Amino acid sequence: MEIYERIYELEKACFEDPWTEESVKNQLLNENCACTVSEDNGEITGYAFGTVIIDEGELYRIAVSPEKRGQGYGERLLLDFIGKCREKGAIKLFLEVRSKNVPARRLYEKTGFKEISVRKGYYGDDDAVIFFLEIV
Repeated sequence: MEIYERIYELEKACFEDPWTEESVKNQLLNENCACTVSEDNGEITGYAFGTVIIDEGELYRIAVSPEKRGQGYGERLLLDFIGKCREKGAIKLFLEVRSKNVPARRLYEKTGFKEISVRKGYYGDDDAVIFFLEIV
């Protein structure tokens, strides 16, 4: 099974509105893609991916398998993703998250992200909170 297929399987298990398999594949093939994956005994336990264009990065997706949550996988993935973005030349990083996703918001704040904006009703049933991190 290809890496994008394995990520897609976890994507479906983690999100109510998963990306399509083709979207995951295209993202990973994008030359601007920054991606990190965690594995345990050959099984993908989490991933984070986004893009870096010039000096600006954006996190599109981060996911940890349900049975591995609360064990630090998300923080390690996020820190590794930030490092990958830095290697690609990013000095600033953005992301958006559902306002109701309290665990994710705590993770972002714990790793240094600051809330900078809210997009009211962005998800229809929820607002999008925009976070920013200056990479040093």
